Amino acid sequence: MVDQAARDFYNETCVKLTFTCGVNDWDFTPTIKDIVAKLHPETMKRYYGSGFIVPGQLEGLSILDIGCGSGSLVFILSKLVGPTGRIVGVDFAENLIAESKAREDFHREAWGYEKANTEFFFGNAENLSTLKDNTFDVIVSNGVFCMITDKNKVFAEAFRLLKDGGELYLSDVYASQRAPPELMDDKVCWVFGLTGSQVREELHASARAAGFTTPVLTGVGPVCLSPDYQEKLPGSRYCCARNRMFRLPPSGKRGPAKVTYKGSEEEFKWDINLTFKSGEPVSVDGELATILTNSRYGSLFDVADSADTAVTKRGQCPFDFLDQLTAQGVTLPYVYTVA
Repeated sequence: MVDQAARDFYNETCVKLTFTCGVNDWDFTPTIKDIVAKLHPETMKRYYGSGFIVPGQLEGLSILDIGCGSGSLVFILSKLVGPTGRIVGVDFAENLIAESKAREDFHREAWGYEKANTEFFFGNAENLSTLKDNTFDVIVSNGVFCMITDKNKVFAEAFRLLKDGGELYLSDVYASQRAPPELMDDKVCWVFGLTGSQVREELHASARAAGFTTPVLTGVGPVCLSPDYQEKLPGSRYCCARNRMFRLPPSGKRGPAKVTYKGSEEEFKWDINLTFKSGEPVSVDGELATILTNSRYGSLFDVADSADTAVTKRGQCPFDFLDQLTAQGVTLPYVYTVA
């Protein structure tokens, strides 16, 4: 079974330290860079993610990390939510959960908390029945959905667990085309997220089937294939991409609007195409107006109905974005290499 192969791989790698991933520090603010620098070194030696995802407006929130690994993202978010917030991490590798639990006190003390605001448990992302409906404000996942057999089931679980207005922020491995069927049982291809990764249209279909808004792309990072794997997967490209999507309430849908960012920062990056500048009105379509009104980001914006026919970009192709960066002379480091 490929699921068991992935579990065995990460349990063993956690002990032998034979693999790690690069950190997408080109996406970090100075604040996030400082937090990452303070993470326990044993935690970061076991970082296997496809890119840290750090949404804003987190203070006091309840967050779930699906596939938390050694707890790296959990501990980053535990600092950002503050002592009144709560972070729950779940993973299918027992050794990684043990490692996460072993570092709770270190990070609690580093952040200056009297009590830990983190919790870790062993579990399967496709069945989180021990967690109650509408529990979390935000759900994150970092390099995990690509190793889950039933994608629709894990998207449905995430939707069930989110509160109305909640955000699923997903960092994962994506493919430019489906892998050949004969490689679906290839253990190496599976544990490195190649044969289990979705193409863009599949991501959108899974999100839509669960009830989420259309994903919007916030960042990318390339994945390197050795010549052997390029031969096994001819014409295929892989990347790590970060997408956000929302569970909206059944009522409260808006039409197009002019929105004005009024947060404390000079700007707020929404995705690869849209950055809100403080005090500058922006025309957005009905879906984005509805998201901004009904999510925790609502306090950051003034929203006024508008007759404008703006169409906000969403569902962007990560490979097109990588190509655009390359054309601009921007070369991003590989997140990891399949050798």
